[in-house]
Amino acid sequence: MSIIYNEIQPSNINSTQKISHKQGNPIVSFLVGSQPHLLDCGSVRLSGDIKFYKDANRTKPTTADQLGIDEKLALYSIIDKVTITSQRSRQVMETINHYGRFLASYNSYVASREERMTFSNNQSLTVPNYETQKRELVDFPATSHGSRFCVNLPTGVLSSGNLLPLDVTALGGVEISLTLAPDAQALYALNGSTTGLTDAFYEIENVRLHCELMVPQQQMPSSGQVTYNAITSYFNVINSANAVVNFNLGTSRTLGVFMNMCPSKYLNNLAYNSYATTTPLNSDGSQADIKSIIITKAGRRMPFNFNLDTNVKDSENTTVVDPQVVTFARDSILPGTIKSQISPVNTNRLYSGATTPLTAQGGVQECLGVPFDTSGTGIGEDFSTTPFGMQMEVGLDSDSPNALFLFVHSRQTMLYSPQGIQIVA
Repeated sequence: MSIIYNEIQPSNINSTQKISHKQGNPIVSFLVGSQPHLLDCGSVRLSGDIKFYKDANRTKPTTADQLGIDEKLALYSIIDKVTITSQRSRQVMETINHYGRFLASYNSYVASREERMTFSNNQSLTVPNYETQKRELVDFPATSHGSRFCVNLPTGVLSSGNLLPLDVTALGGVEISLTLAPDAQALYALNGSTTGLTDAFYEIENVRLHCELMVPQQQMPSSGQVTYNAITSYFNVINSANAVVNFNLGTSRTLGVFMNMCPSKYLNNLAYNSYATTTPLNSDGSQADIKSIIITKAGRRMPFNFNLDTNVKDSENTTVVDPQVVTFARDSILPGTIKSQISPVNTNRLYSGATTPLTAQGGVQECLGVPFDTSGTGIGEDFSTTPFGMQMEVGLDSDSPNALFLFVHSRQTMLYSPQGIQIVA
């Protein structure tokens, strides 16, 4: 089987080759057209150049300016949504909303700090320190091309390693669309002051999608199936000491559920890091400690039939996060992994959220989760007809809405035929 190396320009590119949310180009679409080849999902990469400006006059920020970008995400901060569509039938194969919030937890649990400083730094420009991230990426010295990047796009379909048939009788081509994040979502003022930065924005240019196409030695079948792990996102707000959330997941093979939080005022606000993953915070920025967690299915406790009482419930002065909470979060994202950025430095009860909490080793990395398949069977738990619920005893003692982003990790199967595609969740 021979390989074709493909480089694709955006199908909606403008004449300047420059794309930014501020200039009215919030969506970038790439079309891998219909052809008798197979798309290697694991080979898909996005490349280009990125520049940052602190005002509408396109003034480059300097070290003295406080314009920063999330050190957990770096380049990924600019992507708000990823959608993968069959060109022939226009049916959506996968869509991930709140993409940056998803990666804010996912990346922290699948890559070590050393990887973020080397391999990931070379691709997505990450550095696990807020000041170094600002100076290396946002304050990058003025050049003709800015900072260059080449990143993969972690999604269920693109991370599956599958080969997608692009033939006109199968998918008929694939369209990958990226919705860019607003500037106030992607950037933030490290010291909380937006003076001189209210018109700050980012801009990307020379954007390309790279992929490998496999040339089959015989004619491809017009029907078949592809199985992959998918991510589905949900959003809610908690603002009480007894926080209760319920979601109808609609997935029959649920492998895990994980979530991250931050005060609602952080979102799309240049004064705060919109991708901060904190514990619930009170209005004065103090931590509202999570004292107890209950996971339910149709109102009944599961997968454990007891309250998960955290260490802070018995020891109010403890500074460390309950290790069982960290373990459940890890196994809900990638069971058994031993690589992560998580440490007592970035998961503790010492930081304050009056302004964006700035901590070492990649920033605050709080995450809650519950695994439903730790042995890798791919079966998981059936939530297709019963709701998933979570109840938390939280130390919220003020009017302080906290945004909760929940992500469902599930096994899905895509059936394709000349009549179209069908997703079996």
